[in-house]
Parts: sequence; structure tokens; C-alpha cells
Amino acid sequence: MIDELKKIGFFDGWILQPIREKFGISVFRITKENESYVGKYYNKQQIHGRQEINYYKILNQLNIPTLEVIAHTNCLLLLEDVAASNLFRLGIEQDMSDARVVCLIAQWFKQLHTHGRSFSDLSKLALLDNVDDALNPDKIAKAITKSGTHENPFWDVLKQNINNIKSTYISLCNTITYNDFWWDNFVVAKDFSAALMFDYNCISRKYAYADIRHILSVLSEEAGAAFIEGYGDFDKREKIFEELYFPLTGIIDAMNLNETPLWANTFLDMLRNGELMQFMSKFVDCFVERRKP
Repeated sequence: MIDELKKIGFFDGWILQPIREKFGISVFRITKENESYVGKYYNKQQIHGRQEINYYKILNQLNIPTLEVIAHTNCLLLLEDVAASNLFRLGIEQDMSDARVVCLIAQWFKQLHTHGRSFSDLSKLALLDNVDDALNPDKIAKAITKSGTHENPFWDVLKQNINNIKSTYISLCNTITYNDFWWDNFVVAKDFSAALMFDYNCISRKYAYADIRHILSVLSEEAGAAFIEGYGDFDKREKIFEELYFPLTGIIDAMNLNETPLWANTFLDMLRNGELMQFMSKFVDCFVERRKP
């Protein structure tokens, strides 16, 4: 890490203060007199994590607001220090219920999704899911067996439409998604004029409503309404797809773990009470029936 800092001119007189180290990524603060910056160093095992450096370049290219990048190498990223900023402050948990903040965050996501669709190299960005693996027949068979739901008619309808679901997933994945929303991953202008997300380790290619669905799932009803107001229109077809795809893949993933997690019960209830079948019917009406001549 020291050698990487020297490459970008940060050596004599600079004081390095470790903040945290996790999964091969070291976060630190570097100071000298009145200057202060925050850095991220990705070790040799974090080849994937180093993609974050490129994501900053992509978002800046698309005019999507980010923290200021001071300098970087191929494995080190140096950013403005929000703790020393006159403009921004770090997010706090209470921001999740503040309609002003949630609305500003929604506007940032709208920019991400809108501008992301125009990214010239979008097809080179990795998909969030490998849909063939997510809907692998062996995994589905194990999910049916482990959940004891052989008699549920949903599974037969799934088998009839599995190729439609896969092809729809691929066709819908038309933008950049963030995939890691939480209050400790955003900053807010002190005058409430703007807000933006940082930490881009989970960025990928998917459809906008995947981000929206996740954000709404962790906000209160009132805050969720503020988010939608700030975000504006979204593709209702993506919502129909996500309402099926998210719980479906959730069941399959959960049933293929050694121990069934508690969160799987919500999805299993949807399967048993017919809610998942209703979502399948909406999917068929929207994406399958419309394709017929």
C-alpha cells in the first residue's frame, strides 16, 4: 500500500491512519497539515474489488455524481474525505426515515438508471445474476424436494415458462444498478441540496426496478412514498418481472443451502398461499401472451 501511495505522490510527511480492513480491502485516512483524504487499497486477492476504480471512471463519464477521486493506481483509490468536507456529511441511520434525504437519494438513483442505459460498453458489464445458474433444473428439483411442495401446481407452470423467464431477464437488464443500498453507503449535502451513493463494489448490469424494490424493502411506507416521488416514473413491466423473479430465486437459493434461513419462510408462504402463482400469471400475461402473433 505504501508503494502505491508513493506512485501518486503521497509519501513524505503524510500520516496514514487505518480505518478498517475487510475481505482484502483496506480503508484508511491519510493526512498532512490541513489536507485529509480517504483511501481504499485492494490486495492481490481482490481483483474483482479493484473494479470499483473503473466504476468511478464510468459514473464520472456518464455525469453521475460521485465523491471526488483525488488519484488512483490499478489497486488503490484515493477520495475526498467527507468527514473534512464543508459540503457533505456521511449518512446516518435517521436519514432512512427523512423524506428530504430519501427523495435526494431517489434522484441520484434516477440519474444512475437513466444515464446507465446510454453507457456504450454496458454489454461488457457483468450481469448481477447468472440466470441459467439461478434457475438450474437441479437446484429447482432440490428446492421442490426440500420444501415438500411437490404437489404445488406452481412448479409445473414454472417448467413451462422457465425459458421465457430466462430470456426476459436478459432482455430487461438494460442499465447500471447499484445493488447495495444502505445509510452507511451514502453522503448528504449539509444544506440538503443533494445526496449520492458511494462504495461501488456491487455495481452490475440489471434492470432499474431491482434497485427500487430493494430500497423500498428497507424503508418505511412513508419513506418509500418519498423515494418514489423523488424517483418518478419507472417501468411497470420490470416490477411485474421482479415480483416473480425475486421470491422465486429466493426460494431456490434458500433450499439449496445446508441450513434453511429464516427469511425463506416469507417466500415459502408466498408459494403455498398462491401469491407466487399470481405473480407468475401476471408475468405470463405481460411477457408471454404479448409475444404471441
